[in-house]
Amino acid sequence: MNKKVLFIEDDPQLQDLYQGILSQKGILAIGAHDGKEGLEKVHTEKPDLVVLDIMLPGGVSGFDVLEQLKANPLTQSIPVIVLTNLDSEEAVAKKIGAVDYKIKSDTSLKEIVALIMKRLI
Repeated sequence: MNKKVLFIEDDPQLQDLYQGILSQKGILAIGAHDGKEGLEKVHTEKPDLVVLDIMLPGGVSGFDVLEQLKANPLTQSIPVIVLTNLDSEEAVAKKIGAVDYKIKSDTSLKEIVALIMKRLI
């Protein structure tokens, strides 16, 4: 399959968990710990999918990342799954261009992996 997923997530344990599970499925999972690094990696790594947290350190939020990805012709077609603890921002994220919006505490690891696999097909 050789698909590539970029996780823009400031929780290193969560990143490691997903990277381990996805690598078993033949998917390369790359991590970025803040929005700025995430935007840089989108351009250098050219992922097939982005999993994005909204609340990120460093002054560039997930919304900033999503807006920049969707405004750029080179990245606007990359599907973005928002995975966050904010349960009140789904309408905003989808309006900007997120394909899915999941609340971390309400969604199992298995559900997220299944969603990632579905979006990569």
